[in-house]
Amino acid sequence: MRIAYISPFPPTRHGIATYTHYLNHALLKIDPEIESLIVADSRTSGLATRKLTVVPCFALAETLTEGEQPRDMDRVAQVVAEFAPDVIHIQHGPSVFCPDERFLGLLERLRGQAKLVVTLHAVHTNETSRGLDMTMSMEEFNTGVGLLADATVVHQRSMKRELIRQGVPNQRVHVIAHGTEILRQVDVMSARRSLGLPENCRIIIAFGFFGDQKHKGLLIEALPRVLDKAPDCHLFLAGHVREWIREDHEKRKLYESLSQRYGVQDRVLFAERFIADDEIDLAFAAADLAAFPDRQDYLSASGALHLALGAFKPVVVSRVPKFEEVWTEISSEVTFDAESSSQLASILIRLLIDEDFRESIVLRVKSYAVRTAWEVIARDHLRLYDSLPVHRLVFARA
Repeated sequence: MRIAYISPFPPTRHGIATYTHYLNHALLKIDPEIESLIVADSRTSGLATRKLTVVPCFALAETLTEGEQPRDMDRVAQVVAEFAPDVIHIQHGPSVFCPDERFLGLLERLRGQAKLVVTLHAVHTNETSRGLDMTMSMEEFNTGVGLLADATVVHQRSMKRELIRQGVPNQRVHVIAHGTEILRQVDVMSARRSLGLPENCRIIIAFGFFGDQKHKGLLIEALPRVLDKAPDCHLFLAGHVREWIREDHEKRKLYESLSQRYGVQDRVLFAERFIADDEIDLAFAAADLAAFPDRQDYLSASGALHLALGAFKPVVVSRVPKFEEVWTEISSEVTFDAESSSQLASILIRLLIDEDFRESIVLRVKSYAVRTAWEVIARDHLRLYDSLPVHRLVFARA
């Protein structure tokens, strides 16, 4: 099988780039007959091996200046056609491709060349998309994707329900969970030394980029209450400031200011550099638990959450749809109101000092991590690809 992915790809620092890397690696591992093409963002590096070709092609939407138009769709379509794939699979998020007529036009061009699959990593409504640079209704865009693609993949049942409400046929929407990388188990002290973190304490990690919807300031607000019961605790904000995202710079400065306001500046640790993919196991090994206080209003899944699950760490999450798999598959007892620092603090304290509760959550985390391991998710993708009707290829293979 020849699969063409249209997606950002490492070394680009983007969650969907990491997602595609893990998925493609798992597919190549379980099926040696697969040949993959990654039609990637222009920040990545070209690569050509017997099983994997990476071609930098397009600018990420998040790197375009306001009003700038993407001009790379012709090149994307050309590279895909030359590869003559059996499956074309596009990984879509508003930060990757502008959700507009140009993307729908690309689907029109690719349709019929091969089985066409689009993963929507975010499902917006007209209301939640108001801050995006849109030239059409978001719900009109989502419906267009659902009708043009042979299959639309989402990660949560709530995402499927919303697409159906917007007019996408039920049989065209497929729920495949976000994959989990089972991380290498690393000695806690070794991990902390490698990252320059304090050794003899307890650490809460908040992993991921900065941004308003990440809402990491709530952890700083909760920290004084946590310190009353767990005085050796530190908060590790393991996020990276993306140079081209102004909001990241603003949030980093805000969190430094909040730390001083709450008198916990000596307990809040900032990552001083980007934590590369090969160091993710160290970051989570260094932590006692992982917290996700997001207040996101649109529907998606969380790659950072699945990294924590793959490290077998107890997790604490806000009750927003992004984390619905936590209360359905792990426990509602580790969820809190996204605006309540007191609820957050109570759960953090319980996980830090109640060993029986902590261990019960870890056991459920391990079970779900194994059930969503990347090889399992890759097989789900292969079953989907095999189930779709075969298209007559428009371009002959060389």
